[in-house]
Amino acid sequence: MLVDTGAIQRNFLKLKTLTKGRCAAVVKGDGYGHGMRPSAAALHQAGADLFFCARFEDAATLREDLGVGPNIAVLDGIPQSLLHDAAKLGISPVINSLPQLEAAHDFANSSGERLRGFVHIDTAMNRLGLSAQDLGRARRLIPGIAIQAYMTHFASADDIDLELCRMQVQRLKDACRHLPPAPLSIANSCATYLGNEFHGDIIRPGKSTFGINPLPEGDSPVEQPATVLATVVQVRTVNKGDPVGYSSSWRAPTARRVALVAIGYANGYLRANSSRGQVAIDGQIADVIGRVSMDLIAIDVNELRPDLVHEGTKVEIVGPTISYRRLAQQAGTNEHEAVIALGRGCRRVYVSQASGGYGRSSACGNGW
Repeated sequence: MLVDTGAIQRNFLKLKTLTKGRCAAVVKGDGYGHGMRPSAAALHQAGADLFFCARFEDAATLREDLGVGPNIAVLDGIPQSLLHDAAKLGISPVINSLPQLEAAHDFANSSGERLRGFVHIDTAMNRLGLSAQDLGRARRLIPGIAIQAYMTHFASADDIDLELCRMQVQRLKDACRHLPPAPLSIANSCATYLGNEFHGDIIRPGKSTFGINPLPEGDSPVEQPATVLATVVQVRTVNKGDPVGYSSSWRAPTARRVALVAIGYANGYLRANSSRGQVAIDGQIADVIGRVSMDLIAIDVNELRPDLVHEGTKVEIVGPTISYRRLAQQAGTNEHEAVIALGRGCRRVYVSQASGGYGRSSACGNGW
């Protein structure tokens, strides 16, 4: 996987121009598969001074990498046993429940130090966050917290459900009327493109920073930072009726040229792509045939020029021709899962380019 940190920086700076408030960098999911540490370093260099990650261990790593300057927050909250360490490192919990709030309150009482934190109020997601029923008790505990912001998370901004989004914004504002004043953090990537009424004071565009299209339809307004290329290791001809791959799930309708490519589900190319995925060679599409196996896929290259496909040919898994969205749709999933899987399974190499896009001859390490 070749990752352009320059594209990540440009995406962040573009998103920053869309809001009148502050733009946070969300680097959970190992930077959405692009690598948390190098991505965060690039974002910090681009001016990001507020980072959200999922786990305390990730936050501690970011603090070590980025130094004392930026604010770092943990979206899942921080266990009571680690609050002292968090305070020492200047890491802020996102407080998602009464037990977490009570733990932060007890820490303040025992240490004499108000813990800096974000307070998450659930307004429709029914996942993390204080419920409406929690707010009475929360009002008595929140004064023990140095609140960075109140936040909520949209349930259906991706679906452009404006009615629900407006209801969630109003619910957050209503909940905060009887709480100590603090900024509001509302918009995710999709809501950032819905307009300022959905932004609050701090936007948290995660996926769009990493090139995942925040719009439900049409061209993406952000750049894809990653290209994944794999290597053809064999080209063979199969006869009409011959099976390819495990369980003989695909049989040749006619005599076909087939290329075997060195990537599989061990490298994050999802098994769901079996007989439905597509890849590209020099911008031309080739279908994945048969089962995706651990380290190999087979592709039908019968319609491609013979001189174009040979041992050593580079095959685009995702890049200029195969977008993140196309990669995800052919596997029946979302871009997050598809790209994170590749990021976990492929060796990453980092570059920083002045403008988006890669030449089709670009290769990455041992082929992926």
